[in-house]
Amino acid sequence: MSTADTRISEITTELQSILEARLTELGTAMKSAESVTRQIVSSEMEITRYKQLQDSLGGEMGDLKRELGALRARADEVRSQHGGLLSEREKLRAEVAKLEAESREGGGESERLRARARSLEDEAETLKKETDRDRAKIKTLEENVQKMRKLKEELMQSISGLSAQMASLNLGSKE
Repeated sequence: MSTADTRISEITTELQSILEARLTELGTAMKSAESVTRQIVSSEMEITRYKQLQDSLGGEMGDLKRELGALRARADEVRSQHGGLLSEREKLRAEVAKLEAESREGGGESERLRARARSLEDEAETLKKETDRDRAKIKTLEENVQKMRKLKEELMQSISGLSAQMASLNLGSKE
């Protein structure tokens, strides 16, 4: 009986070591599965956040495009006005030249016309400055739109990268 008891004891010890090894493997597998599950949940939350950000930026992009269209129309209008003012300025300069010639002959009338011409030139210069400011605003808005487009592209690339990571995680978990 002693050999049977010894054999039973050996078998029990061997079974306990096998059980402990299996339990250790099971614990490791559970920790690994838990870690992968956390990564999946985190990635899904990040994808959702990026999709929301993409939707938000898409709405803002639409607003910026509409605003840009309105500003372009306004810029065209200002350019048209500027062209009209330039031609009017040229007419006034011609008129001033004519009046200066008459003033050499006529006297006091020319002084009044010079004052009028200076006044009109000042007004033309003021309008030119306003036009330059409007052009600067348009340029700034166009640069902002370019930056938003670049940001959108970067976000789309980031989303693509995350999708690829998700796909690789899914493939990894299937294996």
